[in-house]
Amino acid sequence: MGDRPEYTQIFEYLRDNYEFKAPDSPRTRFFKRDIAFNQYANLDGPVSENIQKFESEKEAADVVEEFARNAGADLVGFTLVKDNFVFEGTDMPHKYAVVIAKEMDHDLINTAPEPPSGTEVLRAYWRLGDVAVKLAAFIRSMGYSARAHHPRSFVNQDPTVLQPIAAIEAGLGECGKMGLLITEEFGPRIRVSTVTTDLALPQDPPKVFGVQKFCENCTRCQDACDGDAITGETRPYKEGMEQYVIDPYKCLPYFAEYDGCNLCVSKCAFNLKGEELKAFVAKLNK
Repeated sequence: MGDRPEYTQIFEYLRDNYEFKAPDSPRTRFFKRDIAFNQYANLDGPVSENIQKFESEKEAADVVEEFARNAGADLVGFTLVKDNFVFEGTDMPHKYAVVIAKEMDHDLINTAPEPPSGTEVLRAYWRLGDVAVKLAAFIRSMGYSARAHHPRSFVNQDPTVLQPIAAIEAGLGECGKMGLLITEEFGPRIRVSTVTTDLALPQDPPKVFGVQKFCENCTRCQDACDGDAITGETRPYKEGMEQYVIDPYKCLPYFAEYDGCNLCVSKCAFNLKGEELKAFVAKLNK
């Protein structure tokens, strides 16, 4: 399907061309092991024969969102499955998607690019992967097919969903200049995962709160990027919206050095906490 994104084997390129230095501790080893041997093995599973009936898509969404938030998701959105966020070669039998996000700790991310920041990213991947796996299993227990699409892809685990685009489609935020999702609640300090399903769910509207307009004149992430990977260039996304693009191959040496550099996230003007972020967004929308 021509409109689907193509996976460029970038993780294999990373492995073959750079010495990957990841934070190594009992915590990080546990996160990686649980992701590799528990979460990846339980992305899909059998569907119950006992079907839970819903009076409307909204009723179904309310039940799914309550479960997701109780399981640990900080943000939940809904959208139809679209070619623009499903990678080529992915078997996608589902029509509906639930997109969930997990906040990362502000103080730890602000240590970027040092190891505590990379460890926090890995913890968010692990925690969010756990939520996605549990959510997919919950939907299957109600008699509907569902598959978790893990937020952390790596060598031998090709990505199936382009998570930031799925999140934009589900109304969780906008694309910032550094090519990452920026949310109204947590700025860029989040990680995203998706569960696709045949349970009929609504489609949330896009959320526009001033990110792209602000990014046009802000260079904080560009100035912080030692690899000059943030180009400031855009490509058309949909009517009235642009998508910022970066040069991933300039980012890779720093990604390899720190298991995710995160300098752009830590320096982003939207990387504020709580009331400070609310005040900043409110000022943008005046």
